[in-house]
Amino acid sequence: MQLTSTAFVVLVCLLAAAALAGTLWALPRITGRGLGPQAARGGLLAGCQLFITLALVTGMNAYFVFYNSWSDLFGQLDGPVAVHGARAGQGAWSGGPLPRTVSPLSVQQGLHDPARDGRLEQTTIHGARTGLQVQAFVYLPPQYFQPEFKDRRFPVALVLAGYPGDPRGIIERQSMVKLAARDMRSGTIQPTVYVITRTMVAPPRDTECTDVPSGPQSLTFFAQDVPAALSATYRLTPGEQGWGVIGQSTGGYCAVKLAMMHSDRFVAGASLGGYLHAIKDPTTGELYGGSAQVRNDNDLIWRAGHLPSPPTSVLLASSKVEKGYRQAQQFIRLVKPPLRVDTLFPADGGHNFGTFTRLTPEIMQWMNGRLKAG
Repeated sequence: MQLTSTAFVVLVCLLAAAALAGTLWALPRITGRGLGPQAARGGLLAGCQLFITLALVTGMNAYFVFYNSWSDLFGQLDGPVAVHGARAGQGAWSGGPLPRTVSPLSVQQGLHDPARDGRLEQTTIHGARTGLQVQAFVYLPPQYFQPEFKDRRFPVALVLAGYPGDPRGIIERQSMVKLAARDMRSGTIQPTVYVITRTMVAPPRDTECTDVPSGPQSLTFFAQDVPAALSATYRLTPGEQGWGVIGQSTGGYCAVKLAMMHSDRFVAGASLGGYLHAIKDPTTGELYGGSAQVRNDNDLIWRAGHLPSPPTSVLLASSKVEKGYRQAQQFIRLVKPPLRVDTLFPADGGHNFGTFTRLTPEIMQWMNGRLKAG
């Protein structure tokens, strides 16, 4: 049973209700002051609280999509890091088109006629250079299927969920695909391919889109492997003027990082609720090989103050009450041309899907103004 399915949430809630009812029924019937009756009463209360907590946690997870499956919850997505599999000749990308299927979410998102609504596909992006891989959703605009656009190469917005993240939250909760389809039909934004995926490519580790010394080469994967694999599969703009990256939370850090460190590939990067410092915590482990210089190279505020500015555009978006807001102000004070920085800072809002959904349309409009078709 799927971890976020309605059936599972209802089942856990029913178990919690049964535990509560059973506890209320049994407590008055357990009498006495000895150790046994006291232990029985304590066990009933603890069990009841456990089931109620599980119901609350399950409901929150289904709403926010922190973990989409049991393998996701236990850090078993896609098995081991794919470097070993590529070396053994299993699952390595050969350079041809990626396998692709129409996503079941396509109809759910109201995409019935590709030439009118566009289409949502699923694929697994394999990294020829790094051996890493990630599952992705690819939204193709209506024009992709219209005869008059058969020779058009389309700009791309790479969209990165946070850690551990699930791209389905961006599709289902933030309605990015529905917004894109609506705005492309009306001509508000240009026809653009949206590739929606996650940053966790070496589960369960959070690699922060870093080329880890003697470890996963996550930055290279997103900067080189992903564009190469997608370009071999879809009609996409070849140059950096047609490629941008949007991310939220950890994905926001990755988006700005990719735009700054690979301006030869991405013309713009937009951060939604992201941060700008290179971090180290239990989810990341040692990402920098113990080297202060490697850590500085991955710290975007340090780069802004110490290295030449790249010719790219950055959007920093979050509420003013988030911790990342202070980092953004420090970053803005340090940047120099040709790096261009725009901001989107409403006064209130938390680090949640509500705030992300509120800001997503403006971020899509901003990115649209910076991408060019091939």
